[in-house]
Amino acid sequence: MEETDQIPEVNFQNRQKKAFEFEIVSNKEFLVNHPPEDHDPFRPHRLQYYAIIFIEKGQGYHFIDFKRYPYKEGSIIFVAKDQVHAFEKNFDRAASFLLFTEKFLERSSLGSNLMHHLTLYNYQLYAPVLQLPNKKTINIITTLVNQIEAEFLTTDDFATEEIIQSALKILLCMAERVRKSNIVISPSSLYYKDFITFQALLKKHLFETRQVKFYADKMMISTKKLNRITQEIKNQAAKNYINDLLIIEIKRLLTNTALSIKEISYKTGFEEPTNFVKYFKKYTNLTPVEFRKQI
Repeated sequence: MEETDQIPEVNFQNRQKKAFEFEIVSNKEFLVNHPPEDHDPFRPHRLQYYAIIFIEKGQGYHFIDFKRYPYKEGSIIFVAKDQVHAFEKNFDRAASFLLFTEKFLERSSLGSNLMHHLTLYNYQLYAPVLQLPNKKTINIITTLVNQIEAEFLTTDDFATEEIIQSALKILLCMAERVRKSNIVISPSSLYYKDFITFQALLKKHLFETRQVKFYADKMMISTKKLNRITQEIKNQAAKNYINDLLIIEIKRLLTNTALSIKEISYKTGFEEPTNFVKYFKKYTNLTPVEFRKQI
């Protein structure tokens, strides 16, 4: 990554001139015919909205939060707001991109609360690529996507937003059903709600402290129980989970050269930049500078 580069933060654009913040577009239209003008989709960029990429044909890899995830026909890729992602070079798969904002959900009867009840966008807990199990399910999702596209392109705009919101809700709920049938951890698990509470606390306090006791005290439980919760849900100690999450957040900040290494170290809770460098290298085998250069 050159020193003059800066990972773009991509806001939703109403390219189709619709009043609501939703768009559905094919990969050819988005990447070839009318590629974005404000960023290179084949280089890391951070979304300020949600994306669903439905792979209709072909296979390959997608890059999300500095990891490479394989996909194939019938895969659905979920990219959450604030995640860093990039398309592979020469992306020529048959795919549909569904792009939408929180505001689009909040205006609907399904509401933004739906996102908090779904595991699909809980990227700290589950992989972002969901593989549909069979041809029947793929056909159902394909039909839903086609109906959403037809409604989006209709010249009669009466109730268009509401119809798309309803169809999107069905798509998300069906995908959630597939996800739940494939996972060992169920939202009904004894520790699941406690783990979600832990996640919420980390989102708020991660840059303040990495101490397990701090979070256990906030949850009014012992550190032993918090470790039992993370072992049950993530198969790792609470401290390791905290470190994994912090490393992801540091990597996101490092892709933005507007912030110096020193500034990032202070922002993420380190009193000395040297300690920050040692911490990052311990978990990545790279210094922050080396990581930036390889992006």
